[in-house]
Amino acid sequence: MKKILFLAAMLLTCAQVAWSYDFDFEYDNFAYNVNDDGTVTLVGNYYSRTCSGPVVIPDRVLYQGTFHNVTAIRNAFYGNNNITAVTFGKNIRNIDEYSFYSCEGLTGTFAIPEGVTNIGKFAFSDCHGLTGVSIPKSLTSVGEYAFYDCEELTAVYITDLAAWCRLRFHSFRDNPLCFAHHLYLNGTEVQNLEIPDDVTYISDYAFYECPNLQSMSTGDGVDTIGERAFWDCTNLKTITLGKNVKDIKNDAFYNCVGLTDIYSYIMEPFTTYAFTDVSFYEVVTLHVPKGTTDKYKRHYPWYWCTIVEDLVTTEPGDVNGDGTVNVTDITTLVNMILGVIPKDETLGDVNSDGSVNVTDATTLINILLGTH
Repeated sequence: MKKILFLAAMLLTCAQVAWSYDFDFEYDNFAYNVNDDGTVTLVGNYYSRTCSGPVVIPDRVLYQGTFHNVTAIRNAFYGNNNITAVTFGKNIRNIDEYSFYSCEGLTGTFAIPEGVTNIGKFAFSDCHGLTGVSIPKSLTSVGEYAFYDCEELTAVYITDLAAWCRLRFHSFRDNPLCFAHHLYLNGTEVQNLEIPDDVTYISDYAFYECPNLQSMSTGDGVDTIGERAFWDCTNLKTITLGKNVKDIKNDAFYNCVGLTDIYSYIMEPFTTYAFTDVSFYEVVTLHVPKGTTDKYKRHYPWYWCTIVEDLVTTEPGDVNGDGTVNVTDITTLVNMILGVIPKDETLGDVNSDGSVNVTDATTLINILLGTH
C-alpha cells in the first residue's frame, strides 16, 4: 500500500510539472526565468517538450537588451522522447529537478559537463535508453531519485576519485551505481580501490553495489567511512583501514561476504555495526599493530576475527617506537645488537634484510643524515 501511495504521489507531482508553463521570456523558441543574480534558467515550454533531434543549450541569451548567462535547467525537457542528444552551454552549473525526466530518446552514455555542481531530483529518472553516465569532478550533490529506474545503466565514468568520494547522495537510489554497478576511473574499472590521502570522508553510498571491487585501502587521510558506502560489494576480499579512521557508519560493508582479510592500522579500535550480514567467525583475519590485540578484543565485531599482530606502524628507523627518528633510536638499536635488550625484528630491522645487525646501524645513520 505504501508503495502504491508513493507512486501515486509521484505521478501527481510529475503531472503538475508536465503541464506547468511559467516563464519570464522566450528566446530562440526556448523559455527562460531570470534568477536573482541576473543569470537565467532554461525552463519548460511547449517547444522544449516537443522538439526533436539534438538540442543545443546556449551559453547566454538576450533579454531586454542585455545578454544573460544560462546557468541552470529546470523541468525543461520533461517527458520529451524525441530529443536524441544534448550540447550544454559553458555556463551551466545546475541540472535541476525533472530536467530530462523520462527522455527515452537519450541513449548511450550521457556526459554531465564539467562545471555542473548539482543534479536535482528526478533529473534523469526513467531515461531508459541510457547505458552510461559521465560524472564531472565539479559535481558536489545529487538529488533524490535523480537516476531512478535507469535500469539499462551499466557504467559510471569518473576522472577524479577524490571528487567522487566527496559526492553527496540523499539515498542509495540517487547513485547511478545502484543500477550501473560498474565504476570506471579514467576508462578503467575500479577493482583495487586506493582512496587518496586528501579525502577525509567517504560519502554515504559512494561505492554502493560494486560487485567487481576486490580491495579497498583508505590511506591516512580518511577519518570517516559513510553509511552503506560499500554495501553489497560481494567480491571485496581485503580492506585496509588507515590509522586515522575514527568512525565507520552503519552498514558501510553490509553483505561484503567475500571478505577474508582486514588490515587495520587503527591504534584505538571502536565498536562499529558496519559489517552487518558478514560472518566474521573463523572467516576474516584481522591484521593489527603490535600490542593492540587486547583493545580489539574489547570491541564488536573485531573480537569475532582471528587477530594477528603483523602491522608495522612506525617510520623506518624509529627503533624505539616513539614516533620520531632521532639519535635515541641509535642507542636502542645498539642495545639490541649487543643483546642488552631483546631484538625486535619489526622495529630493529631497519634495512629489511630479515635480521637485526650492524648493517641496520649503518642504514639508520644514513637515514638521520638524510643520505638514505
